[in-house]
Amino acid sequence: MQRTHIQTILKIFSMITLFLLMGVAASAWSQSNGEDVAAKQELKLYAVEVTIGPNWDAAKAPHEQAFFKEHSMNLNELREAGHIAMGARYSDIGLLVFSAESIDQITEFMEKDPSISTGTFKFAVHPMNVFYPGLVQP
Repeated sequence: MQRTHIQTILKIFSMITLFLLMGVAASAWSQSNGEDVAAKQELKLYAVEVTIGPNWDAAKAPHEQAFFKEHSMNLNELREAGHIAMGARYSDIGLLVFSAESIDQITEFMEKDPSISTGTFKFAVHPMNVFYPGLVQP
């Protein structure tokens, strides 16, 4: 009977040890994941409206505009780097949703675009105050 009692105590001890190890692992994961979440929460969302600039040639199609190819490549690089959360068009306006630290960071990204610097396009940055989060997350 004493042997059964010792086996029961060992099983309980093993279960407690297992639960403690699981707790430590879960805590370590949540801390590392929490750091990632905290870093992402420091980023804010910004709406960037892209419109035609003073050097837009009305006689040419959009894909024939000066530096249009470079513009597309620049946006693709920004998207792949995780800076652009979404891109769309409405009317004659391009809309980019950026995830960034500041307006200054986005301005720097956009001013490096040759279609912006040469006046084919122009842009305006608007901070977004997300009051109803959905699928697009910073």
